Amino acid sequence: MSSGGRRDDWLSERQTEGVELSFRVRRWLVRKTTAYQRLELAETEDLGRVMALDGKIMLSERDEAFYHEMLVHPALLAHPKPRKVLIVGGGDGGTMREVLRHPTVEEVWLVEIDPEVIAAAKEHLPNVHRGSFSDPRARVEICPGEEFVMEHPGEFDAVVVDSTDPVGPGEALFTEEFFRGARGALAEGGVFVMQAGTPFYWAEELSGILAKVRKYFACVRLYLGYVPVYPSGMWAYVLASDRDLSLEEEHFAARFSERGLDTTYFTPALGRAAFVLPRFVEEIVDRALKAQPA
Repeated sequence: MSSGGRRDDWLSERQTEGVELSFRVRRWLVRKTTAYQRLELAETEDLGRVMALDGKIMLSERDEAFYHEMLVHPALLAHPKPRKVLIVGGGDGGTMREVLRHPTVEEVWLVEIDPEVIAAAKEHLPNVHRGSFSDPRARVEICPGEEFVMEHPGEFDAVVVDSTDPVGPGEALFTEEFFRGARGALAEGGVFVMQAGTPFYWAEELSGILAKVRKYFACVRLYLGYVPVYPSGMWAYVLASDRDLSLEEEHFAARFSERGLDTTYFTPALGRAAFVLPRFVEEIVDRALKAQPA
């Protein structure tokens, strides 16, 4: 149920012990505790509608395309013809919206643990999902993603992990067991991609993710994007496969044009440049390499 907002209402996220980001709320749309997490959705002064889970900002209408496009398009453009795609998480529908832009996609599965996130998004975030839930190619499954990947070996051309931070219900999606299952769910030549947090605040966490993923994929690439509402604004993504993904970057522009993609943030040139890392991020990658047993 919607509730009116006072001028002193704020939706806040403590991003670190010393950093907090706050949004002035015009109107609360959802404030409830589901079976899995605290769900809040508000209409804000400057960023449109904003969703938070357990006090962490998941998206704002104003910049959600920055995140969803960078999560999806490098991976799907790195595949010559993705037909069947799995999204783990992403109950707001934004990632599914971007996957469905690729005309080669015949079927996309969205696996979300919390049905109330999907219900809230369907009702209050039409500008995010844009009808993707009703697309005839879309399938929605309510279950833990770590279980679903184990039950569907070799089925998907791409696995896209649109998870929360590695706490609460999202914690299982950052384990070696999940990465092994996600690798097993891919068909030959398939690609895996996940959001991996910010290297600015969470360097050791990112290094640990890279080290785990490298145990199951021959090629692992880190790239960066900008998301204003996320901690530090600098956001990392991990792209992985059993083939050399660096060779696929040259196809970004051709495939982008062939598929008729229409984007707000992503361009083929930006996609290629995103893999060029600042020195301090290169050092994080180096630490992950050293952490991995030979």
